[in-house]
Amino acid sequence: MGWRRMETKPNLVISINAPAKSGKSHLLCTFPKPLVIYSFDIGLEPVLKKFAGEDITVKEYPIPILMTSKPKPYAKPIWDKFLEDYLADVEGGKYVSLGIDTGTALYEICRVARSEELGRSIMPYEYAEVYARMAGVILKPRLAGLNLAMTYWLKEEYIDDKSTGKLVIDGCKRDIDYVDVSLGLRRERKGKEVKIITTIEDNRYEKDLNGVTLEDTTYSELLAVLLGE
Repeated sequence: MGWRRMETKPNLVISINAPAKSGKSHLLCTFPKPLVIYSFDIGLEPVLKKFAGEDITVKEYPIPILMTSKPKPYAKPIWDKFLEDYLADVEGGKYVSLGIDTGTALYEICRVARSEELGRSIMPYEYAEVYARMAGVILKPRLAGLNLAMTYWLKEEYIDDKSTGKLVIDGCKRDIDYVDVSLGLRRERKGKEVKIITTIEDNRYEKDLNGVTLEDTTYSELLAVLLGE
């Protein structure tokens, strides 16, 4: 069938950045259906129960538990299978939205797979190939007119071996250069309830929206805010 563009709304490419149990997967599941999620992390099943009956397909790529600092090659088969499935889905016309859970894990698989191809560690000047592969993952659905959401874990930032006290994306930081919107999520208690607070950290639509917060938001609400509707 080939690629297609959404007829009434612009496709949205976002990163969802948050600590564990902060609503990343839940927001991902609110994207337009049919939705396919490429899952590299455990913990998606409880979220999917909240969306029972909706057209969501999950494709899993289990990462082995590594009990040694020098594991046998494992990443390249995972990367190759993911890429085969992903490109077929982008071009197949079956899905409106794609989700990667998590982009942190996918970057690690991409990085290690490249190291396995080389048969050695990647030198700093050779990371261009890894970055190009991750960029392609983001740009393919954008050009095909599909929605894409990538979730990311956060980690503590260190400069000169000293913690800055800030949390930054754990993964390929260059990914943020290619997304339309970067979101930060956190849990916040309000009275007896716990709310998921989403902050628009950066976006291509309207810079004045950077810093705007939304409570228990969804794809539809987020898109309406970005388009000024």
